[in-house]
Amino acid sequence: MRLKLDLRGLLTDLVRARCDFVVIGSSALAVQGWDVEPGDLDLFTLPDQVDSILTALEAEPETATWVTEGEARRLECEIERGSVDIYVSVSGGISYEDAVKESILVSLGTGPAEVRVGSLQHVRDMRAAVGRNSLPVEAVAPADKEGAPKVIAIDGPAGAGKSTVTRAVAEKIGFTYLDTGAMYRCVTLAVLRGRADTDDPQEIGHLARSAKISFEGERVLLDGEDVTIAIRLPEVTKAVPHISAFPEVRDAMVDRQRELFREGRFVVEGRDTGTVVAPHAPLKIYLTASAEERARRRAKETGESIGSVAAAIEERDALDSARALSALEIAEDAVVLDTTGRSIEEIVSEVAKLAHERGIA
Repeated sequence: MRLKLDLRGLLTDLVRARCDFVVIGSSALAVQGWDVEPGDLDLFTLPDQVDSILTALEAEPETATWVTEGEARRLECEIERGSVDIYVSVSGGISYEDAVKESILVSLGTGPAEVRVGSLQHVRDMRAAVGRNSLPVEAVAPADKEGAPKVIAIDGPAGAGKSTVTRAVAEKIGFTYLDTGAMYRCVTLAVLRGRADTDDPQEIGHLARSAKISFEGERVLLDGEDVTIAIRLPEVTKAVPHISAFPEVRDAMVDRQRELFREGRFVVEGRDTGTVVAPHAPLKIYLTASAEERARRRAKETGESIGSVAAAIEERDALDSARALSALEIAEDAVVLDTTGRSIEEIVSEVAKLAHERGIA
């Protein structure tokens, strides 16, 4: 009887051991959120990395077997957590360097652990090289899984370019940009207009639940009224941090966002969109950038010194990661994109390509 594969556990151990490899085959699809159950973990690596991989997996070298099939050569090993095939060459003339270059970085959802994974095209190319179907017949695209919303969730720290990328992706693929910040502003506007007690969580929670918030392109509607400009007034901006801190408001807005996800197609940004608000989103993106790059971008926007902005961003990162509500985390199977030194157009094209590959757009 074949052991059930502990895919993510094995990969987490390999990442923590700093092994050099790319996940390939059905394993690559599974890590990216496809509904498919690989029978074994397929890895592509360099010959000098095989021993370190075996050590990280706690595999016994004497129980492993080398197999050669045409251009492909792999080491097959059976361990307590399933079968692992370690390829040092593959069919189709694909070099390890090519595999690394074409790979994408995917979060394992276990702290700061990301793994290099073969792209969808890479999986298809490798299967075609051995005369197999472009994808496993049982594989289901992330967007076609039962209950999956038509949502692209984009999370990341301040200054990583979330707002700009989210808006541009929505425009490129014809989705609605969901401005979650505008929703909290709508609640704040309703509280101020209703002269509610700004320290009464029950009253504020009731207003948050009863507010009818919707979007029409770039327009934000509150109870049918266009409040796109009104929610940006100084008095609203000043009160938003206080009002949005109430768990009652947070819960109401998360519920409303999930309702919207059932009604339409959205690209949405935040800190915990992929982990809490839309954990079943078929595409989760985690945008990041170097601290220097993020500080430079913000300083350019605000006119402040890069040093002061960098200090503020460092403090914001610590708060965002430690907060009890809406904490900044990387979702499991999120694609991690580093925007440092890359153009907005390049990032947007990459996200749009992933959306099409996964059947969302």
